[in-house]
Amino acid sequence: MKDSTKRSINSDWKIELPGEFQLAGTTVRYVRRGLWEKMSAKGPTKTPLYLMVLLFHDQTYGIHYEYTVSLNVTERDDVSEEQRAPEHLYLWTHSSWQDCNVQCGGGERRTVVSCMRLVNKSMTLVNDSLCQPENRPLPQVRRCNSHPCQYRWVTGEWGQCSVTCGKGLQLREVGCVYQLQNGSLIHTRDLYCQGGKPPALQGCEGRHCLTAWEASEWSKCSSDCGSGVRRRTVRCTNPQGNCDPLSQPADQEPCEDHSKCYEWKTGDWSKCSSSCGKGLQSRVVQCMHRVTGRHGNDCPAVFRPPTYRPCHQEACNDKVNVNTITSPRLAALTYKCTGDQWTVYCRVIREKNLCQDMRWYQRCCDTCRDFYANKTPRKS
Repeated sequence: MKDSTKRSINSDWKIELPGEFQLAGTTVRYVRRGLWEKMSAKGPTKTPLYLMVLLFHDQTYGIHYEYTVSLNVTERDDVSEEQRAPEHLYLWTHSSWQDCNVQCGGGERRTVVSCMRLVNKSMTLVNDSLCQPENRPLPQVRRCNSHPCQYRWVTGEWGQCSVTCGKGLQLREVGCVYQLQNGSLIHTRDLYCQGGKPPALQGCEGRHCLTAWEASEWSKCSSDCGSGVRRRTVRCTNPQGNCDPLSQPADQEPCEDHSKCYEWKTGDWSKCSSSCGKGLQSRVVQCMHRVTGRHGNDCPAVFRPPTYRPCHQEACNDKVNVNTITSPRLAALTYKCTGDQWTVYCRVIREKNLCQDMRWYQRCCDTCRDFYANKTPRKS
């Protein structure tokens, strides 16, 4: 590269080292990597630049170049570079690709060449009149839609049924067309289209007179123990409301559910076990069928009512209480016990310290005997 003042880079069969060189009134930066070379300059240039390439017969070179031309051709030489206002740079760019010009048969798509304004490294689309028309590049071209145009069947939408009630027919348009490169279709003879011709006629059924009952889901049984009734909603969906009453589904039917037949039953509370002081009351708790009264085991244990509860009477007078066993060991040894009368409740009598009461002792003598035996003092 050289300018009109004979300044140059890589001239006279001499290859320069990469660096910066002063040519045409500006600084040209030279970069080389193997056979790849690049020369760039921010400009502006004061004189023409000439690029020369040494060619060989067996080698092919690719040269890429870019340059910009200022729109302000008149500049004042007496104004320093720092005092000059920043100028907008306008250049042509390939902004996007246009659509293919044909639908089939092979066509072209071209780039859109637009004028852009470069300010502070950002580009803005502007009117084409701001760029130099003589520098406008030609659009880039690519091939597109290379598949061949062909004949094919086209079908329309099905028409309405020929009758509103009962069996009828539906029609639609079916034809053979040829697609042109511009995308338009030309109707042609059926023999040009391959494959079987789609049907243009089909059967249909008018639904305005058909019975169309719709039923919801069944409800739960009205009873959760024994016989009950379950229900559902039934409605006519015919547009004219002409549903046959004889074919209407039932909206209720009998049902049975025995999931909650058993429940806890309780008797009355007994009298307090003690006539004075603290005592205990008991009652019968049983799992029973609500209808038949039979005993069962299907009651939830967590909801079982209590069988016992404490009771409180007036304070006891030791001199008056005739039910208290004054000599437990003697009673345990001399009482003729034939076994517990209340086997189920005797363990509770003992746990509640009621064995000292003669009435409970008589009913639970076997359990209370062990209670007093444990309290008998050992012989020394």
